[in-house]
Amino acid sequence: MSKLAKQRLFDIIDKIDIAETLSDLVKIPSYESEQKVAEYIENRLKKLNIKYEWTEIEPNRQNLIASIGDGEKSLIINSHTDTVSPGNIENWNTHPLELTKKGDFLFGLGSCDAKGSLVSMLIAFEVLALDPSLLNGKLIFQAVCCEETRGRGSLAEANRGMKADAGLIGEPTNLVPMIGHKGGLGVEVTVNGKPAHASSPKEGVNAISNMAKVIRSLDILADDIAKRSDPLFDNPSLAVTQIKGGRATNIIPDECSITIDRRLIPGETVEKAFDEIMSVIDSLKKDNPDLVTSMEEKIGINPCRISIDEPIVKTVRDSIYEVAGVHQEVSGFKACCDMWCLVEKANIPALILGPGRLSMAHKINEYINLNELYTATKIYTAIALNWLK
Repeated sequence: MSKLAKQRLFDIIDKIDIAETLSDLVKIPSYESEQKVAEYIENRLKKLNIKYEWTEIEPNRQNLIASIGDGEKSLIINSHTDTVSPGNIENWNTHPLELTKKGDFLFGLGSCDAKGSLVSMLIAFEVLALDPSLLNGKLIFQAVCCEETRGRGSLAEANRGMKADAGLIGEPTNLVPMIGHKGGLGVEVTVNGKPAHASSPKEGVNAISNMAKVIRSLDILADDIAKRSDPLFDNPSLAVTQIKGGRATNIIPDECSITIDRRLIPGETVEKAFDEIMSVIDSLKKDNPDLVTSMEEKIGINPCRISIDEPIVKTVRDSIYEVAGVHQEVSGFKACCDMWCLVEKANIPALILGPGRLSMAHKINEYINLNELYTATKIYTAIALNWLK
């Protein structure tokens, strides 16, 4: 395709009000059900006569899958429709469900993670749909649900047998191509004690006090884990992220539970990380005979990466240079995302690329840069054209 033809598409993108589309999506709460976001996208695709289909994960939680173009070669562009909860709205400087513009920055829940990527992919898809003959192959757009809850949306597509020659996962990477992501392990640890009247604490076994010993030991493990490193993925981590326990002020607590978030770098596995936590707790039990615990794995995703020599990596890097004039080196995504569903489950070489900074994900006052949204939309467009040529 000639540079002039591509520039015409870029000119079309420049005239689109991307902030308006992002505003439409931010207004739709999608931390308990993504259905309304998917329906919004459906209405846009209908206006362009683009065929699509649904994959139901559970009631009111569905993926929307659409495709344009025809040919042997194919590319998936995938981003998620769900967000985390906004938490206490009073802590936000602006309402999380109202996109607020301050200079070049757009504030709102999901603006960065990952409705920004979703909007850029959607608009690139719509622009290319104006003339699908530009594509010598099939471009598949996946707006998936449940990414924040174990990637169940993309996993469902993998289990359905999705196929493509390559894939892009839209997540906030500051438009740096990422050839892999950290693994994630979620563990629930429960300490059981013995109830008693709080006026006679020695007649019981305080589960919360014993859990405090467990947490202190886990903090020491976390410090040791943080000493490990990977050139692309930095350090692994362990953090206690939730705790619950106790029944009443006047009862010695007989149960206390915590959840642990463990992030893994290449070379680590979910199995070994679980065993490491269990070993620390077992060691603690030797000096604390009244410490009774149980452990349950809630989520386990191994680290995932593709070779830098995969053809899609070159196409992405060349496309970034074409649009932004930057020879961008690859890196590794410091969190976990849906890439593993494509790479490990569907055998599709995929990488992660999107506008926004991961450091703004899951935070109050989340924001994204408007100019970066336009750049991302053009880069996604260029990748599709360069891959499906």
